[in-house]
Parts: sequence; C-alpha cells; structure tokens
Amino acid sequence: MTDNLFFADTEFAAGRFHHAIQFAQYTLAQDPENVDALVLLGMACLCLCEHEEGIDSLERAALIQPLSRAVQIELAIAYGAVGRCQLSKDLLMSIATSGKVTSPELLRVAAGLEAIDAPRLAMEACRQAGIQSPEMPEVHYQMGCYAQRCGHPAELIESLIRHAVQLDPRNVHYRMGLASLLIRLGRKDDAVTILTPVIPSQVDEIDCQCCLKRIANLFFDSDDIERSRLCASRLKYLTTRATRARQLPASTISDVESSSVTR
Repeated sequence: MTDNLFFADTEFAAGRFHHAIQFAQYTLAQDPENVDALVLLGMACLCLCEHEEGIDSLERAALIQPLSRAVQIELAIAYGAVGRCQLSKDLLMSIATSGKVTSPELLRVAAGLEAIDAPRLAMEACRQAGIQSPEMPEVHYQMGCYAQRCGHPAELIESLIRHAVQLDPRNVHYRMGLASLLIRLGRKDDAVTILTPVIPSQVDEIDCQCCLKRIANLFFDSDDIERSRLCASRLKYLTTRATRARQLPASTISDVESSSVTR
C-alpha cells in the first residue's frame, strides 16, 4: 500500500472523508487503475452524499475487478439515491438472493430497498437476516419499522420493536422507536415507562431533533420537568451545532465533527 493510499484509508476510517478523497486522488494521479483507491474514493464520496461522483468511481473500479458484496450494496443504494430505482432494486435483490450474504449485509440491503419505497421487499430481506441471526436485536427493530411502512397491525409492530428492546435494553434508539409508536397509539404512560431507564443517562446519544422535541413534550405533559428540560437542552445543542455547521466551508465540517468527538 502506498503512503497516500494508507493515509486515504486512515482518514476514511476516522470519518474525515474530504481528506480521504484527497489522498485517494493523489494515488490515482500516479496510478489511475488502482482499484483500492477507486473504491476508497467512491465510498468517501458516498459518505458525503456526492452520489454521482461516488458511483462513477465505483463503476470504474468494477470494470477492473469485481467489487466486494459490501461495496456492491453501497453502489446499489447510491443508484437509488440518484433516481435509478429499478437498477438499485435489481442489484439489491440479486445480492440478497445470492445465498452468500451475511445478516448485517441483509439488513443493509433492506435499508436500501426501503429507501426506494419497497418496504415489503425490505421486510423479506430482514426476515432472511432473522433466519440467520434470530437473536440480533437490529433485525427485530428494522422488521418492526418495515412492518409499519407496510401497514401491518400495531400489535405486530409493537411486538417486534419491544423484542429488540428486550434483546438490547440499553439501546436508546430502540426505546425511542417504541416510545414514538406508543405515543402515536395514545399510550403516553407506557412511552414514559420505556424511556425513563435511559433518560437522562443516555440523552446525549439521541441526535434526532424531532425525537427530542417529541419526548421533551412527553415528559413535560407527564410533569417530569427535569427530564423535559434535559431533552430540550440536548435539542438546543444540536440545533446550534447544525447552524454553525451550515456556516462552515464544506471541507472543514468533517474535521470539526471529528475533533469534537475527542474533546
């Protein structure tokens, strides 16, 4: 591995995607057919939602040698993101039915299918992942989300998401999903019961502003002013951070985010 390619790989792993792109481009300037550099460049572009550039780089790599399944999945999802939904669907289904896909890969396939408005296919991919890994909580959580998109009964959706919570009780995102469902069903007391074990201890893990607003109101309505205040404080922090990020040059945002993690 060349120095530039090593740096590209290191920067990508650290989430500094703009720097990863630069080092990958340095490598490609010397060796235009370096598959590893093309893949790194493509994946870094996709992580920055530069889908056309990412697709172009991954397609160039695929002409030289077959892509790994994981990269094929990301390429397929990118096709969907740019509106090439039939191609995305065909590629994702081809991967899902190849008989060689791991449970995490099937979950990623399911996410890609859901993104192109194919929730029933997403649910089937999720079911296949569950056959391989029945005790994997993410399988049950995603299955519940896709079941909701498909219009299945609330009882089934709640059962699936609740099982994910039982398998991973410290996962705040599963609890948020279940609480949101319970709120929509008018069962606010049950929603509070689900959230109380992880709020405030894990409030900093919640990045969804809509979710924070919803549960801040939930706790306020339940006369739990302290938890409501903590959720509102987290919401204010995320709003301020997002405003500052929009004011920064695009090339510096990933650096700021990476440095904030280490402070």
